[in-house]
This record gives sequence, C-alpha cells and structure tokens, in this order.
Amino acid sequence: MKYLICFLSLFLFSFFIPSSNYAAFSDEDCLSFIKPDPSVLGQGEISKVEFRIKEGCLLKRVSFDSLSVPFKEEKDGTLMVLVGVGLKEKPCKKKIVFHLLKDGIHIKETRYIRVKKKRYRAEYLKVKKKMVSFPPNILKRVLDDQQAIRTVCGNIRPVIFWKEGFVWPVRSKILSPFGLRRYFNGKPRSPHSGVDLRARSNTPIRSPNDGMVVLVRDCYLSGKTVVIDHGGGLFTLYAHLSRVNVKRGQMVERGQIIGLSGASGRVTGPHLHWGVSLLGKRVDPEMLMRLLGADSNPLPKI
Repeated sequence: MKYLICFLSLFLFSFFIPSSNYAAFSDEDCLSFIKPDPSVLGQGEISKVEFRIKEGCLLKRVSFDSLSVPFKEEKDGTLMVLVGVGLKEKPCKKKIVFHLLKDGIHIKETRYIRVKKKRYRAEYLKVKKKMVSFPPNILKRVLDDQQAIRTVCGNIRPVIFWKEGFVWPVRSKILSPFGLRRYFNGKPRSPHSGVDLRARSNTPIRSPNDGMVVLVRDCYLSGKTVVIDHGGGLFTLYAHLSRVNVKRGQMVERGQIIGLSGASGRVTGPHLHWGVSLLGKRVDPEMLMRLLGADSNPLPKI
C-alpha cells in the first residue's frame, strides 16, 4: 500500500510541476489586459481579441485551437488577433495561448473563449431530383472544386495584408443570410456558407480589403470563382461571377474591382455569393463587417 501511495505522490508531483521550458502561469507576468469582442462565440462567429504586453516582455506567437494565429498591431499600440469557429463547432471552451519571453524565460498565458450553439433560420424547398444528386463524373468535379477551395483557405500566411476598414464587395440587399439551413425535398443540405448579395449581371465587384488572389477557378456549382487571401488566415470568396478581372498571384487593394457579377455555375439568377473563411472555417461575413467594416451599418435584407 505504501508503495502505491509513494507512486501516486510522485505522479501527481511530476504532473503539476511546470516544464523546464515554460514558467508557471501568472496574471502578473506579461499580459496587461485582454479584451475579446465578443467573449462568447456562436457557431460561425468571429471574435476580435485585443491585448497589451507589459514592458520587459516579448510576444513570440499566439495560438488558438492549436493553430498559430498571426497578430496585428493597431494604431494605439494595442495588439489584436482574429479568431473564429465554424458552423459545425460543438459548444465548448477554446484556448487562446500567448507564448511570451520574459527575462530569458518562456511563459505561456492562457485565456478561454466559450463557444455556444447558435440557431439559424431553416428553409424547406421542393426541387427536381437532379438538383440534389449528381452523376459520378459531375460529383467528382464538385468534390475537386470544394477541395481546391479548402486547400487555399487552409494556408495560414504569417503576414497580414488587410487594414482597418473593410468595405462590402457590393453594397446592396442580402438575399440569403449566412448559416441558412436548407432542406431539399425534406433532406438536409449543408448550411449556407456565405451571404448572397443582390447584384444585376455585370455589376462591379470590389475587393473588401488588401490581399493576394490565391484562386481563380471555374467551378461546377459556384461558377467563376475568386478567392483572396488577406493574410493571417483570413480569406474572402466570390462566386457566380460573369467576368474575372484578376489573376492568381496578383496583389489587390481595398476597393479594387476584381470582376463582374453574374449567374455562372448552378444558380437560378444573377447575384453575388460572398464567403469569408477564417483559420480554415467558414464564418459570417456580416459579423466581419460589424467588427472591422468601414461602415458598420447593416445591409437591408429581403
């Protein structure tokens, strides 16, 4: 029995002792404050996390959900990271870990953001069978298109191109909101991963901020599609364009026309589907504009 007690004592002592590479956590170490906006995330939402580092400390990196997240310095010297969760995220607590250096010692300070379930509107549609199932050759193309978009949006670039003051790619009415849960003939489909904006054919579509074009592709479902990398794991996607004015690898500026709206791909009429991906997860474009938009006024909905 005494051997068991000794073993348990040794195990617990070794479990709670800090590693040789990192000092134990303390509120007095390096973070002077941290302000997530919002501090509780619904599924598909974004948080702008602002913080300051005390004098004598050096921030090495920030990680969220085990991913390194590039940080950005704001005009007043405050540091900021953008984090977000996808529509399929289960309610939980997510760690934001700050990796710092103080007096030659590595320090990890951890904070948490809570994820809660969010209810989105549902839409029930009766459609022809060919609208909900694809023959093998078409299905392969659809899956290849989806994988190509996932691949570029999963590449978290350490540099940040964007600046404060995002603009809408087209300022009009929202036809279909983010997260809308569609049922075709009673069967659930994937939730709407962006917003549909009203746009007549050949309406100029603008880049909402500075970035690099990382994908130009003619997709089966989304038609002529463009993806822009704004750095730091933030991407924007534009679908159903009638014309593309940019090339892969090209740098674009906020407000630059990247193409014209249309009805390419599988749609019933011209409009712009605008999506936002953050750290590999599709998130709500309206929330991005509320947090970082040059004009915080929401767009009218139909």
